[in-house]
Amino acid sequence: QVKEGVLFSYYSPGAGEIFLLGDFNGWKHGTLRLVKGRDNVWRTILKLAPNRSYDYKYVVDGNWITDPNNPDLNPDIAGGANSIIYIGEKGNLLAKDDPERHKFTLEGRGIQHGVFSSERYKRDFDLFYVLPPGYTGEPLPAVICLNNYIKSQEIDRYCREYGYIGILPSPDIGGDYIRKGKLNIFSELINEVKKRFRIDEDRLYVTGMSNGGLEALLVSLYFPDLIAASAVVFGPYRLRHYKDKISHMNTDEVKRLLANLEFPQKMLPNLINTPIYISHGGGDEAVPADDAIVLNEIMEKLGTPVKFNFYPKEGHTWLMVDEDLPNVFDWFGKFKRNNYPERINYTAPFGLFKNKIFWAEFMPYEVTQPVRMRVGVTADNSIRIDSDNIKKITLSPSRELLQISEKTKIETFNKKAK
Repeated sequence: QVKEGVLFSYYSPGAGEIFLLGDFNGWKHGTLRLVKGRDNVWRTILKLAPNRSYDYKYVVDGNWITDPNNPDLNPDIAGGANSIIYIGEKGNLLAKDDPERHKFTLEGRGIQHGVFSSERYKRDFDLFYVLPPGYTGEPLPAVICLNNYIKSQEIDRYCREYGYIGILPSPDIGGDYIRKGKLNIFSELINEVKKRFRIDEDRLYVTGMSNGGLEALLVSLYFPDLIAASAVVFGPYRLRHYKDKISHMNTDEVKRLLANLEFPQKMLPNLINTPIYISHGGGDEAVPADDAIVLNEIMEKLGTPVKFNFYPKEGHTWLMVDEDLPNVFDWFGKFKRNNYPERINYTAPFGLFKNKIFWAEFMPYEVTQPVRMRVGVTADNSIRIDSDNIKKITLSPSRELLQISEKTKIETFNKKAK
């Protein structure tokens, strides 16, 4: 602690250049260069916002190094660690024995811990959760936060402020399962959440940051009938390479392009009924902002309710996530699940663990092959069905959606279908 702020220093007589990267600069290269003194100590001073912790590392001639003068380490999702400092209410650097550090602990933040046991995968996972004040067991909206969201320093605050049950599962659920195509782990997780808490099933939301943004998108693609709305924050959606193509396409051309892509990008039309909020930083060096820009363009052209919040200078940092949370919760508050949409679009690489989508239940010919199904109610009170690898469809529309009568007509584009 010095008069001007927090002094970062690193002793190295032989280094050519040293940079400081961390939460405070979005982990962006080249923005915080340390200056070498005559004593061979490299230094820089930062004025940091109070009431936060900050992860950081030094980059010494291209090598990432934790601070040898700081014993406090924070595990990262790559299996390594970052150095970490804690800044108190008055902007002061908190020593290890400072009682104010308690507010940064899970106990101090009021985040509770449980265990989620997967029967399918015979494995236990950490399951952290936040309950709003005065929770009595009445059905409440819930948000599932993927990929180490426990590192957000504001998620617990906003869950309480907006009256949400916050579910923060182990990042292993995403890294070891969701991102590897084992989406049935999410079905188990939702069932566990429903057993443990009374949630309003029409107000179940999902969000994720970085790889968690991709995980939240994948969950929404596979389970659009369970999610009321989704918020994806600087995720690697693997769409940036289509930027020039998408910008010049109309809706039909976009649909044809997506139909020819691989999974999971092929599944993006599944989101026609799932509102999605996208945010990204223009200074993100880990995941280029073009991934989010293209995702937003695709959603707009498909007619999905979408909002894109772009932060031109922000990098890949939890600081942006926390700044963005009020927008995320405001977005969630606008939507409830629509159980009876007029149009259903569902494509998946296989139908092994899901055989119902909204008001259409289906049976594939081959469970190991992709399925595709489009169901829609037309203006003349008819149903149109187009499908691949679907043997049987059972429809259960609402009375508001379809008036059943002797004149009700069902059109199918599959010659095998009856």
